Amino acid sequence: MSLEALDITVVGHGAATYPPEQCTLALTVRTDGRTAETASEPAQQLVRELTRLVEPLYNSDGGPIDRWSVDQVHHSRHRPFNHDGEQLPYVYQAEASVEVQFSQLDLVDAFVYAASALEGVSIDHLDWDLTEPSRIAHTLAVRELAVRDAVSKAEAYASSLGRSGVHAVAVADPGLLTGIAEHSGTDSSARMFAAKAAPAGFALKPENITISASVHARFTAS
Repeated sequence: MSLEALDITVVGHGAATYPPEQCTLALTVRTDGRTAETASEPAQQLVRELTRLVEPLYNSDGGPIDRWSVDQVHHSRHRPFNHDGEQLPYVYQAEASVEVQFSQLDLVDAFVYAASALEGVSIDHLDWDLTEPSRIAHTLAVRELAVRDAVSKAEAYASSLGRSGVHAVAVADPGLLTGIAEHSGTDSSARMFAAKAAPAGFALKPENITISASVHARFTAS
């Protein structure tokens, strides 16, 4: 007597780790003064100094810096209070944001050291990442790992019940297959570093980037 076909529904997972291929630095130029002019001029000078650091390394096709941008210097003012609660004269502030993307990672630490040595320049964070083509290719590979994991789980369930001949009848991204609770889909994580002025010779050691994916699948086993 033949057994009735058995439905098996599983979630498959896949993950792989890759070294980062690019690094984006977010920097802020910030200076204060008693007048708008005395705050603005040092900020403008710092932007020029950062530009001199960037331009010799900039090449949109081959790097080591393949993209960078700088905002216009913005101005603001506020009136602080002293410890007696008395309001003091206005303090003016000038600020600009700079973003620099490196495609050659061996030069990042030297640039960070040179930029953070400029008084009035702070490095907000470093974002290590993959290039877009690599991310797409790696994501496809990780999704294939997730599908293989789903097949392996279905085969194991079928074998434990004395069944064989597992056949896929539905495969979907998380949340799209009825009867399975939604689960996180493709995800990636990279270490982001906050950086301060550091002594000469320091090295930045980014963690590898992990890409993970989940797939929901339904099979039948005879």
